[in-house]
Amino acid sequence: MTFAASLSTSARNLQLDVLRGVAILMVLICHSAILRTPTWDAGVWRPCWSGVDLFFVVSGFLISGLLFSEYKRTGRILFRRFAIRRALKIYPGFYAVVGITVAIRVVQHRHEIWYQLLHDMLFIQSYFIGTWGHFWSLSVEEHFYILLPLLMFFLIRNSVKDRNNPFSFIPVIFVVVALIVLFVRLLTARYIPYSLQTHNFPTHLRLDSLFFGVVISYWYHFHQERFLNLAYRRRTLIFCLSAVCLLPMFIWGQYERWMYTFGFTSLYLGYGCLLIGFLSVKIHEAPKPALIGLSAVAYIGTFSYSIYLWHGFCSGMISAWLPASAASVRVAVFFTSSIVIGIVAAKLIEIPALRLRERFFPSIVGVFTSLPATGDRQFGASYKPAIAGVEPTIAD
Repeated sequence: MTFAASLSTSARNLQLDVLRGVAILMVLICHSAILRTPTWDAGVWRPCWSGVDLFFVVSGFLISGLLFSEYKRTGRILFRRFAIRRALKIYPGFYAVVGITVAIRVVQHRHEIWYQLLHDMLFIQSYFIGTWGHFWSLSVEEHFYILLPLLMFFLIRNSVKDRNNPFSFIPVIFVVVALIVLFVRLLTARYIPYSLQTHNFPTHLRLDSLFFGVVISYWYHFHQERFLNLAYRRRTLIFCLSAVCLLPMFIWGQYERWMYTFGFTSLYLGYGCLLIGFLSVKIHEAPKPALIGLSAVAYIGTFSYSIYLWHGFCSGMISAWLPASAASVRVAVFFTSSIVIGIVAAKLIEIPALRLRERFFPSIVGVFTSLPATGDRQFGASYKPAIAGVEPTIAD
């Protein structure tokens, strides 16, 4: 049996949910206001700001994988259905957070909320601040959901070489896009005064990260056996390449010129290699103590989108209610509340919306098909496979 055929659906879900769990934990660490000290900035937690970059790569891999799988199964892609399913996945939880935030700030007579709300409604937070600062990444993802289907539609309509695989130019297109985006980042760094909003957040400066996930997904779906077997044989080299590419984030912060130009390229290459490496190892065969820890991280990763949505709200409430002198308490409350509220909100808002979506707009095919049912005993009681149709976004 080849390596590609040896992993179950649940094993694949575990691999990807672990990465999502790691990414959301990195985001929580980065956005813990009380950890923002010189010690934190120079210490072991320094690279945690790049959790969003990991999300971008994984999201590009999985979202494009849904479209690739649909084309392989049916010979076409129902783009309208894709847009509706994405909307029912993203919007319920998102607008719940926005609605509560707007209500609170209206009571506080904060009139700037109406401009921020407009930016949220139009999903342009990567260019203009929304109700919460971390919503910029949701804007990047939303633009990606528009551009990727347009690209795939163009490739399908103009395919004459191979109707079974009209996406063969995707790796070449990625190289062109990656070079253009890097060049634009360099021009921005050269001629525009630095700010997060102009150098770190804009969609046109970050799409290459998502696109690299698309390339990996293309290799996975259209050259799967060769891709996975090669990755399995070269997994040590792949993990070493990942470590080399990710090394700069331990040296430079996100505000350094090198990092917000070449650094973003280095990060997505490193996280892409990490993704390939995870796809090439059987982490479900890890020793039981390690498997329990991985299952816990994967379980958090299953709810990462909802946790990402609500963690800014939790941070704001904690900053208002707890004194800065209670540093340890603020950290503990922030992490606990972000995860708990995120999971509860997902079960109250996101999952019912997804079940409604599956009733009226059922999935034709998923990247890795899995049903909610009970926990998978193969991976320990703390982990459950992803719900059918729950595909990741930036924080999912």
